[in-house]
Amino acid sequence: MPSAGWRSWRNIPRAGTKVQMCYPFEMLQPARLTAHLAKLTFDRLSAAAPGAWPCWAYSNHDTVRHVTRWGLSDAGARVYATMLMCLRGSVCLYQGEELGLPEAEILFEELQDPYGIEFWPEFKGRDGCRTPMVWQTDNALCGFSSAQRAWLPVTAPHRPLSVAAQEADAASMLQHYRAVLAFRREHPTFRDGGMEQVIAQGDVFSFVRTGAETVFCAFNLGPSEARLHLPDGRWERIGEAVGSVAAAPGTGEVRLPGWGCCIARRV
Repeated sequence: MPSAGWRSWRNIPRAGTKVQMCYPFEMLQPARLTAHLAKLTFDRLSAAAPGAWPCWAYSNHDTVRHVTRWGLSDAGARVYATMLMCLRGSVCLYQGEELGLPEAEILFEELQDPYGIEFWPEFKGRDGCRTPMVWQTDNALCGFSSAQRAWLPVTAPHRPLSVAAQEADAASMLQHYRAVLAFRREHPTFRDGGMEQVIAQGDVFSFVRTGAETVFCAFNLGPSEARLHLPDGRWERIGEAVGSVAAAPGTGEVRLPGWGCCIARRV
């Protein structure tokens, strides 16, 4: 997080009409957002600007798409999407992220980004994340335009991931994003509640959201099974539609599969 940005935020009058959100870059970095880095990010945020309201993003128009940048499998991309919807702050989704689009490979002669043209091939520029949104699979520009050419091409790996193709697949990435967005909307605590008890243990990142409900969230950001216990008290699983697993009856122990999550509400 750029220190100057945090200083600027702290100088803004709370009752004014100035900037209302900060846009941290921690989740836009090349290094994958591990449990340790996620905890470090929230610890720094809490120390530097406890009243700040962040806007989190994994991808944008200036970074390699996070599915490629972090080398994520389908299961990995899904758990990161679910976690994003459960964090304290607003969410910014970049076009095509909900389709699981990888970074596009653009030929030098197709480049438009001046930085890519200047520094090729050491730096290929930012055009790989800026290609047209793929709505359909059955025309040259996948429904983005009826023109013969667009500013950038549609690459072959993107075609089978079009909106039309994923609409017809109940198990697609698009349907998962719709499910996690609906889940966030269903529980106001995820939209405006507090966040505490932030813990990183191995590959597991966990925290408690507080507000209209108290919700425990744990995400296994690795491929191997992990075990943990729910906090003291009575909890019931929520979020089954987004992949949340339940604790063993009567024990509070949760066996989190690789790239799995557990989301539970205090009762």
